[in-house]
Amino acid sequence: MSSYSIKQLEQLSNVKAHTIRIWEQRYNMFTPQRSDTNIRLYDDEQLRKLLNVCILMNHGMKISAISKFNQDQICKEIDKITISSQQNDQKIESIINQLIISISNFDEAQFDKIFSSVVWGYGLLNTYVKIIHPMLSRMGFLWLKSTVIPAQEHFVSNLIKQKLFAAIDALPIPTKTDQTWILFLKENEEHEIGLLFANFLIRQSGRRVIYLGQRIPYDNLKEVIQLNNPTHLFTFFVTNQEENSTEKFINKLSTDYKNLSICISGKKSCITSSHKNVLILNEVLQLLELIHPETFNNHE
Repeated sequence: MSSYSIKQLEQLSNVKAHTIRIWEQRYNMFTPQRSDTNIRLYDDEQLRKLLNVCILMNHGMKISAISKFNQDQICKEIDKITISSQQNDQKIESIINQLIISISNFDEAQFDKIFSSVVWGYGLLNTYVKIIHPMLSRMGFLWLKSTVIPAQEHFVSNLIKQKLFAAIDALPIPTKTDQTWILFLKENEEHEIGLLFANFLIRQSGRRVIYLGQRIPYDNLKEVIQLNNPTHLFTFFVTNQEENSTEKFINKLSTDYKNLSICISGKKSCITSSHKNVLILNEVLQLLELIHPETFNNHE
């Protein structure tokens, strides 16, 4: 069982630590343990309760009313909440919390139910941008915690990858020849959810994609480029890199392939480039502009 400081609860729930302390003192909502240095420590059950409380409050319930519920009553109230296509910050926050709860319980059926409903209401693009990406960022705090958490990371990553592979497989074979994209991760990179989503968007536009996936040696990449004459390269940097290694890799790509458009995405803090043929993509809109130039040019 994991333990969390009140600051970590704040990061995971978006509820201020001060507010959590008030709920604890005024309504007896939580019963933290105390460390040897008198620091509050909360367990998985209390984290799930906090997330459930957030869901109920986002649907209009008062904390004074929620505080009177036992666990069964909270669960019954959560069951009454159905996912609709209404798009607002509170609804999105509730969906993220529900997904995190399903992940913490390794509940694939619940995850699938929520995910399918959200995609139906929002579409895959908005689901990724507004829900999946923020959820994974928040889950990042969980994954750093204990030996249990890496299993949760693999669980949710594999579920999302299954969904993306299925969406990609359902697309027709691309027929447009004006762009050919090679998508890859360098040798020490294995987090491919962002790359898979880019694969979906580019293939959906009708452009050819050569998807290489994780941990591609540079020599192998070179051979693929020589054989296929691409127009674009696209890679992500997610894993923490050795100092200056990201910059060196981007410089090498830019120098070796001056005639290609090289697109980089991932952690903003570790990606910089002054090369004219390198484009740092911080938003999905930038990728859409590259693969749908006719749409964006018509609105200039």
